[in-house]
Amino acid sequence: MKHLLLSFLFICTSGWAQKPAAKSQKAASDWDVLDKTFIAFIKALETNDKAAYTALSLPQVDCIECPNAAELGAKNNFVPAEVFYITVAKDFTVSPVYKALAKRGYAFNSMTLKDFKPRFLPKDYPKDLKIYEVWVHTYKPDELSKGHKGTSHAFQFVKVNSGFKFYGLTSQ
Repeated sequence: MKHLLLSFLFICTSGWAQKPAAKSQKAASDWDVLDKTFIAFIKALETNDKAAYTALSLPQVDCIECPNAAELGAKNNFVPAEVFYITVAKDFTVSPVYKALAKRGYAFNSMTLKDFKPRFLPKDYPKDLKIYEVWVHTYKPDELSKGHKGTSHAFQFVKVNSGFKFYGLTSQ
């Protein structure tokens, strides 16, 4: 019995004496990096920080709601990034999208467009365009008016090198 008790004490104290395993730093996932980029992008619009917005955006962005977007190209709605900024930044904090973002949050999604690469992306960008989306449920069904199906907006980003750049805004 004496040996059993000593063995038990030895096992318990040796377990307590061990140092905890060193925690390894987990590499940030694409979604973590996108989340940080999106937050910085929204902050740039909130504070009308054009320099920060420009640093986070591609030179041209897809914006169906921007003036002259449909006239600039039959297949897309690309406009200079500055046009999007002028259209959206001034009243962003009072927009339905911003209010819904603050109230409801956002969700991530991604999609790949096969054999599509806008000319303003880097030459070494793959031929298939992968778009990372940050969706905001702007209006729930019947919220805006009775019978309204609801609306969502997606801020779209593409991965360029090790970071993300704003690609455009779409809705459904």
